[in-house]
Amino acid sequence: MKILLGGIPLGCDNIGDEAIIACVAEMLKASIPGVELTVATQDKATAQRLGVAVVPAYGFAGNSVEGFGDVAARHDAYIWCGATGLSDYPHVALDLLEAAQRANVPTLIWAVGMDDELNPAFFKPHGKKLALLHAMHLEKAYEKLLRHSLAKRLRAILPRCEGVWLRDSESAAVLASMGFKNASIAADTAILLGAGAKRKPREAGAAPVLGLCISAQRKVADLDGVRSLVAAVRASGAQVLGIPMNPKTDRALLGSLGVECIAGETPEAVFDAAARCDAVLSSRLHLLIIAANAGTPVLGIARGSKLANWLANFGRAVEGSVNDCDWSATTRHVLDALAGDAAWPAIRDAAYAKLFARLERAKAELLAALNAIDER
Repeated sequence: MKILLGGIPLGCDNIGDEAIIACVAEMLKASIPGVELTVATQDKATAQRLGVAVVPAYGFAGNSVEGFGDVAARHDAYIWCGATGLSDYPHVALDLLEAAQRANVPTLIWAVGMDDELNPAFFKPHGKKLALLHAMHLEKAYEKLLRHSLAKRLRAILPRCEGVWLRDSESAAVLASMGFKNASIAADTAILLGAGAKRKPREAGAAPVLGLCISAQRKVADLDGVRSLVAAVRASGAQVLGIPMNPKTDRALLGSLGVECIAGETPEAVFDAAARCDAVLSSRLHLLIIAANAGTPVLGIARGSKLANWLANFGRAVEGSVNDCDWSATTRHVLDALAGDAAWPAIRDAAYAKLFARLERAKAELLAALNAIDER
């Protein structure tokens, strides 16, 4: 069976996206004997790293969607997999799904998330348009119109998919509010990264370590608050080590905050870095996922609802948002976590048992759908 994977901006310096595709590819190869996978990515090295064929990342990084239908037609199925694409870049992903469907290629959506806030780059007015609409008191009406237009496309395209699995129930609820209520619940496939490996306890006398990532994509409004947190953690005798999830932009931002960066440019390097930490604070979702995979306690700064949804698995809340965070309180919580979070291991293991059970059930449904496609 030949399967095309894509729908997210792969090979574009987002380690979280690379973790997703690596785990999806491994899951499919382990589950479908002889499967041939093609990944739509800008990174040609993905071919050797994952043992797959590659095509350009249609719709992303300056690539158009033109020709995607022809590429999809050379496969038995197209799977849009992972990330928060339903709210971050839905137009591109829906264009890809529609192109594949026009080519009579079965389409599936696997473990995608959806924030309660749509990407402001696409769903809010900017510049002169913003000024004009604001002056006419039509800003909210315009945003409502954009949301309505997206909902209409979702209701037209998603029912033609062979299956739709979202990564959490919160994403499914947002999608249902836009008129599509038939999504099943999976879990983020990145929970498979480093499965079975755990962080090593800190050696006696060693300084605690905080892993930190602040996204440059949607910056924290109060960077001085971050600097004060870093200073307080260091004053306590702990280390602060940066784990940039974008090895270019996040690394530059962390460096400007005086934070040494330790992670490389692969999901495995991020896992190893997170496993060295006693706690991780991040505004990037997939660092929190990878850190929790390693057994490291996690704290989050929200960008939309996705971090809050993830932390809810552990009965915990975000520290605040990138726009509004009490950094004094966050600093106290970080220092408490670095001193030792005795409750975390049991909470984490119970949450992961549920996440893996969800993922296994959804995977069985996905494989059944792919098997039915293969038998046609």
